[in-house]
Parts: sequence; structure tokens; C-alpha cells
Amino acid sequence: MAKDIGSRPRERTMTAARWAGLSYLFLIATGVFGIAYAPGQYIVDGDAAATFEKLAGNTLMFKSAIVAELACYASFVLLATLLHRALRDSSETLALLMVGFVLVSVPLGFIAVSEKLNMLPLLAQGIGQAEAIDAHFHRYSALINLAEIFWGLWLLPYGLLVLKSRAIPWFFGVALILGCFSYVAGVIVPLFWEGYVGGPMAKFADIVGAIGEIGGALWLTIFGARALNKH
Repeated sequence: MAKDIGSRPRERTMTAARWAGLSYLFLIATGVFGIAYAPGQYIVDGDAAATFEKLAGNTLMFKSAIVAELACYASFVLLATLLHRALRDSSETLALLMVGFVLVSVPLGFIAVSEKLNMLPLLAQGIGQAEAIDAHFHRYSALINLAEIFWGLWLLPYGLLVLKSRAIPWFFGVALILGCFSYVAGVIVPLFWEGYVGGPMAKFADIVGAIGEIGGALWLTIFGARALNKH
């Protein structure tokens, strides 16, 4: 009986870890579609009129991207909650810091999406609203840039928790920490060095961060979390 009772917290941790992995994969899928892929189908950089025309002809894609983003940010809260439950025994401080960074980023994401929602009535009014829609896109981009800082910062305590707990292989923790610096650098460095975005350093950092996030999510989904090291 004592053995069964002792195994229950372990089972709950394993369950939380697997659900966290699934939530992370869902977040990645919706984020890639809504933030990375879909905008390329209707935004023409530096040409407000062309963007309006593509947007008017691809309204379904635009609305789908809005839904995907809303789902992405909502699932981020669920992910942070599940990871907190799975990893808090290693460091409650790091687990709370991880959740805190997530909870700062989510409102920024929702406010950014509101800029897209405000474009929908303008689309119905015709090409004369192209400049107004372009202004909404600029405000959206600025808000997403702010959110990206926290999309990076939350990976630092998460990566440290992975290293401390050994819940998943250590190299995912290292990749997550590097992913933190990749996100933050992607916002800060271009302010001083225009050639950083799209350069080899940025691409390498992005790849390493993706290994940490996607690889870690897959590991959690398939294997759950190992027994935690309490400190």
C-alpha cells in the first residue's frame, strides 16, 4: 500500500509531463501557422496597397491565422501550468519565474491579435483603407516584438529546470537556454546591427533553440518526465 501511495505523485508528474508535451506541440503548430507561415501569404513588405489586395483575396487565411494565434496564446498558459506541476519539485522559484514570464507574454499576444481583428471591418470598406490596415500591421509587429522577448526569457528558467531535474536529457536544457538568447537577441541586436537578422549567427541560434523546444516537447509527449532530482 505504501508503495502504491508513493507512486501516485510520480504518476501525476508523468501525466502532467505528457500533457505538457502535447500542449507544447500544439502551441508550436499553431504558432508556426499563425505567426510564421500565414503572414507570408498576405503581407507584401513596404507596399500597403499590394498587401491590401492580397489580404482581400485571402481573407480566409487571415482569419485562420487569427484563430491559430488565439489558440497558441491560450495553450501557452496551459503549457506553463503543466510544466510548473511537472518540474516544481526541482526549484519552485525557477518554476514560478517560468510561469511569470509566460503570463507577461500572453496579454501582449492577445493585444497584438486585437490589431488584426480591427482590420476586418476595414477590409470591407475597400482599398481606401490600405494605409489604415498597414498602420495596424505595424502596431501588431511592435507588440509581437515585445512578446518575443518574453517568449525567450521563459526558456531560461525552463532550461535550468531541465538541467536541475534531469526530467528530460540535459542537452535539451542547454538548447532551451540558447533558445532564450536567440529570441532576445532577435529583438535587441537588430537595433544596433541590421545584418544580424537572416545572418549565420541568427540562423544557428534559431536552429539550436528549435531543437530544444521541439525536441523537448516530443520527448515529454513520448516518454514523459524522468524521476526528478529534488534540491
